[in-house]
Amino acid sequence: MKDYKTHPDFNPSREVCERYYATIHRIGEAFKDGAGDKESQLAAAYADLREFTPGRCRDSFGLGSNYSLAKEFFHETIAANAAIITRILTQRGDVSGARTFMLELYAKTFDAGFSRGREFLANRLDSRTFMPMRKHIDREYLGAIGYTHPDNILLCVGDCQTVILAEMLRDTLPLPGMDIASYQHEPGSLIGSPLDGVMGIGGFLMFCKLGNDYAILGKRRETREIHLQTARDLVDWLSHKQPKRCVFVTHVFFGVDNAVRHLGLPREVCMDAVTDFSDELAVILAGAPGAHLINFQEICPFDPGPGCFRDAPDTPWMLHFRFDIMDAVSRRIVEAFQSPDD
Repeated sequence: MKDYKTHPDFNPSREVCERYYATIHRIGEAFKDGAGDKESQLAAAYADLREFTPGRCRDSFGLGSNYSLAKEFFHETIAANAAIITRILTQRGDVSGARTFMLELYAKTFDAGFSRGREFLANRLDSRTFMPMRKHIDREYLGAIGYTHPDNILLCVGDCQTVILAEMLRDTLPLPGMDIASYQHEPGSLIGSPLDGVMGIGGFLMFCKLGNDYAILGKRRETREIHLQTARDLVDWLSHKQPKRCVFVTHVFFGVDNAVRHLGLPREVCMDAVTDFSDELAVILAGAPGAHLINFQEICPFDPGPGCFRDAPDTPWMLHFRFDIMDAVSRRIVEAFQSPDD
């Protein structure tokens, strides 16, 4: 893998950072029912997309430039604003408008040179917009947005960490005869939706943050079983879909000290999440078809402090690991997909 971090434009500019963080805040509001002024959210999203375009992205980073944090932030500013627009339009019942908007945005992406075969911008659009569009996607839509192997998709589900690893995987290990789809939401919103029915899952990748969800979102031991059941439901679904290989990165942790200090979380819940809960979660996930588990703590030993993360030291939700760690994880994922089927 190339040492992409040495590129002078690896880190995003101040402008890109400001627009990215504003967009991430806005998408959180847009996905809350009844939260905020939807007209203002729409107007701000459309305004951002007049400036952050696929053409400008190509001019800024070039084609075939591999992963960089700056490019991720630029991609995400486009994709998350698109998600805001599709979320609001579909909730208003304007499915035709949302579909037309997305088809035009994908067309602009491909016209700028970001083909699915070598670039990741279209996958970033998928990762953010498949969830709000999931009830309205059919085979015709998938074909129009560049899918050529809808019956053999490597589905990458989870948060931005999973999507980063998916991009690194595709940059390192091209997968002929297989499309990659990223879904930056919980798998529960996909399972049983019309989108589920139009994709054949040939492979599955997840950087598992259910322990983080249990501690940070659940906040108490009483929610423990809910998050374990989420894993059981996922394995049941994968057993129905029968991918050849399911790769799970388990035992993922978070900044426990900051979560206790800044969020007031019980330390015993946090420690359970990164130890016993993670062990039980791994046992459940091992039941998926073609399961290959990668224990994150064997790559990056657990540390309750900020040393493993690239988040600011006082960030309450410390979740984003340093890129040298993510590189090591991505190498293990590549090996897992290269290994013979079990």
